[in-house]
Amino acid sequence: MMRFSVDNSEDVTIEIKQSVCIGYSGRNQESVQHHIDELANEGIPAPPEIPMVYPVSNLLVTQEDQIQLLGEKTSGEVEFVLVITPQGNYVTVGSDHTDRLLEAISIPYAKQVCPKPIGKTVWPLEELLPHWDELKLKCEIFTENEWVIYQDGSISSVLPVTDILKFASERDRIDQEGTILFCGTVPIKGGKFKYADAYRMTLTDPVLKREIELEYKVVPVENSDCLLPKEAVK
Repeated sequence: MMRFSVDNSEDVTIEIKQSVCIGYSGRNQESVQHHIDELANEGIPAPPEIPMVYPVSNLLVTQEDQIQLLGEKTSGEVEFVLVITPQGNYVTVGSDHTDRLLEAISIPYAKQVCPKPIGKTVWPLEELLPHWDELKLKCEIFTENEWVIYQDGSISSVLPVTDILKFASERDRIDQEGTILFCGTVPIKGGKFKYADAYRMTLTDPVLKREIELEYKVVPVENSDCLLPKEAVK
């Protein structure tokens, strides 16, 4: 079970039946292709379709303030997250934390080995629809003993939420009894992944003057014998 505060007032509790990451969900197709090309330079293969559905284990979704990870090349990305419940649909902020080394071999596998932190507060989706494109996403990373901006952009760079809901529904990836849907991110400054000790993310609603925050630390698992052999990532 997972509990959320609805705009810091009442609570909603759901049992997660399905968890999904929607990849390559940028609204500007030229920018999406540019991102795919950037990933190709990192050895990450292009998706078979755009957008792309990546189901993930329900157990990966977490509201803890730290996550344990094996390996040094993992990174998070700020995303808006849809929380689908019998009481209605809500929005929060989350991080599609992913193993970038394993991603060069298999994106679905890479997404299965990292926890996916999400916020503890949600907003009703219907409250946001009239000014959806005004929402902002921001990610700061803690690296070399300082916080630096990693991502900062408008949610309008991602496909409209109604399109994402339709896309996921058509692929039978929404269970109204309880679904967590990671919906897409904004561009990384400089276009290159950075690997940080901690992440601080916000979803900002400038119209209703509120924000949802998410902050978590990355705790390495000390067991180098379990790391991928170099020959596996050729």
